[in-house]
Amino acid sequence: MDDFNNSDNSGMVGFLVGIIVLVFAGIVFSLMADKRFRFSSNKISLEERIAEEHHDLETCKIRLETARQHWRENCEPLAAQGNSIQSASAGVKAGEARVAALRQEKETAVAGLSAATLALEEYRNRYRQQVRGAAAGEQIPELKSRSGRIYKDVTIRKVSVAGMEIRHDQGISRLLPEDLDPAWHERFQWNRDEVIKMLDEEKARQDRHNQLMEDSKDDDPDPVPVVKPSKPGKTKEKEPDPAEAKIQSIREEVLEARNRYRNAQSEAMRARSEASNSARGRSVPGSLETWGDRASRLESATVKLRSQYMAARGKLATLAPRDALLMTDEQQ
Repeated sequence: MDDFNNSDNSGMVGFLVGIIVLVFAGIVFSLMADKRFRFSSNKISLEERIAEEHHDLETCKIRLETARQHWRENCEPLAAQGNSIQSASAGVKAGEARVAALRQEKETAVAGLSAATLALEEYRNRYRQQVRGAAAGEQIPELKSRSGRIYKDVTIRKVSVAGMEIRHDQGISRLLPEDLDPAWHERFQWNRDEVIKMLDEEKARQDRHNQLMEDSKDDDPDPVPVVKPSKPGKTKEKEPDPAEAKIQSIREEVLEARNRYRNAQSEAMRARSEASNSARGRSVPGSLETWGDRASRLESATVKLRSQYMAARGKLATLAPRDALLMTDEQQ
């Protein structure tokens, strides 16, 4: 009986053990199946990623090869010319410096040339004024013009821009430069343009004078002045002459125009001298204007002031051709 009971207990224990083993085996199997499924899924994802990375890698290889080809065709030749480019760049910089130096030399040369030209013109004017003035009173036994006319016992009265006035045995004559031999031209330095200009101005003055005379005749048909009797015990004051007053006003205008012209001429010469002197700098102290610009401006102003001066002289010559003021600075 006891053996039977022991046998039943052993079978029960074995059965329970078997069930436990089967449960553990099922658990292990399920775990292994789940792990295998996960591995398969991860494997598929990994293969897809590998395929994508492979595609990206091929794309990168193509781009790299394209970049290398571009480098070989476009960049590599330039890289090989690095030394040449540096040499060329240095040459360009040296050339720019040389150009700047040449420009500076040109400005200095132009300024010097302008100053020299102005000084030469001033010297030429003084020389002509001195030579022409010294010729007044010179006596010549015989003078032959280019037309063949002979003047005897000649005395030079005056040498002007437009020729020479002489006194001779038959009266007074005026000889134009074209009437005289080249030796006289060499001596008195006549200029054809100045001669033509002076003759035109004289003709214009003469025309104005004739017109004034005609107008005067029309305005005053009775030239006999009417003298009014003065009151006893009073001295009649002399009335100012309107013509003399007008002449005096024009003389003052001539003097003022001459002073302005000479002052501008002096300032222009100074500015041109400063512009040619590089040691004094290029800018006018206290101004943004350079000496060269100031010289050019003053030279232009001098030309205008000279025209105004000549116009004032012309007005005076119309009313008083022999005025003493016209006899001075005749070369202006």
